[in-house]
Amino acid sequence: MENKISWKALEYKRKDKTADWYWAVILIALAIIIGAFFTHDGFFAILVIISTAILISFSIIAPKVVEISMNQKGITVGKETYPFATLESFWVESKDGENQKILFKSKKLVISLIAIPLEEHHHLDVREFLLKYLPEVEMHEPLSQKIMEGLGF
Repeated sequence: MENKISWKALEYKRKDKTADWYWAVILIALAIIIGAFFTHDGFFAILVIISTAILISFSIIAPKVVEISMNQKGITVGKETYPFATLESFWVESKDGENQKILFKSKKLVISLIAIPLEEHHHLDVREFLLKYLPEVEMHEPLSQKIMEGLGF
């Protein structure tokens, strides 16, 4: 087995949104804004406007292709490096051949779970490589992440 594995993958799976999706987001935001004005909470209305603008702008942006590499020191995703010393364990999630991911449990409180797409490489090769450095512990993505993916993010 090599001392380095690398591949390229999209940052996230893009889900095309219809005009109905955008109208639904805008109408829900308008309803919340109107409710905020009735309760005399202008700050919350401004927060909803800014949040809606950010949500729509992020839905338009296409995902970038990032270089992912693993070596004896850690994992690098684009410009971000995760040393093995900051990671507790990993799990290769391969329910179907199309949606494979590597999940890492981090020792850091802010980023406790890191999900990395696994496209080109076979999940067994990556698993064999990671077993040299981290224990394998079954874990799953949080429900919030699955909901966001279902909504197209």
